[in-house]
Amino acid sequence: IMWLRGCFSNLFLRRIRGPRYFHDSVGATIKSDTSFQEVDFANHNGILPQAPVKLQAVNPLPKVIEAIYYDFVTNEPLGMKNLDRQVFGAPIRVDILQRVATWQRDALRQGTHKTKTRGEVSGTGKKWAPQKGRGKARVGSHRVPHWRGGGVAHGPRPRSYATDLPRQIQVLGVRTALATKYVQNQLVLVENFKLNTHKTKELLEILDKNAWDPLAEERVQGHSILFMSKDHQLNLDLASRNLQRVHALTAEEIFDAGDVYNIMGHEILMLDLEAVDVMEEALKFI
Repeated sequence: IMWLRGCFSNLFLRRIRGPRYFHDSVGATIKSDTSFQEVDFANHNGILPQAPVKLQAVNPLPKVIEAIYYDFVTNEPLGMKNLDRQVFGAPIRVDILQRVATWQRDALRQGTHKTKTRGEVSGTGKKWAPQKGRGKARVGSHRVPHWRGGGVAHGPRPRSYATDLPRQIQVLGVRTALATKYVQNQLVLVENFKLNTHKTKELLEILDKNAWDPLAEERVQGHSILFMSKDHQLNLDLASRNLQRVHALTAEEIFDAGDVYNIMGHEILMLDLEAVDVMEEALKFI
């Protein structure tokens, strides 16, 4: 009896739900290019089949962001530069910055620390005291770790602290570092880094006069600026090497090394227009 009730209930439900299930199955099998004239609506109980609709997300944000570029010597604004949002407007990923900076700092560790074991310290290897008769603990070698002048047990040994990091994470770290400098208003664009001489005094006068680094007077080491250009410039390299926290690197060096540590380690990041083009070409999404 129970089996018959189940059969009748299933047949009743299929009778009620049949047209709706039929409409869903027909609508799912109809392709987008099928015309309505080719479908027999009489057999569909008057329900029109619907063609599937493909929706595509549209990014409402512009593809570029703007920044003013200045003259390096006079600090006069010269125009506006369009920056790629994928590079200089990337999402701020603090976790990526931490991973890349830690990876760089691990590679910078020398790992030359070393302690001597009981086989490396000086001293005789003879038995230090008789085995019996003293009423004290037995003693073998005098170079054991628990004796004064003995070796060190489980001490540090020379090794490399370098770790591995995927290249994609390195590139994402550089992209995030540039975006962070842009958001924090610590990114300065100049037309070029042309200096008349290689004197450090001239470069320091330009930095003090233009006041790009507002916290320079509060620091012991003065300015904290990283110059990034397309190629090395002799006058800039010679003038900046005598300043403690002022360094000059190329865009290619920053990209190849995944150098987030230097970008975030300086207060101001200053790029010329050629370096901006190099970084956008290297860091943009393909």
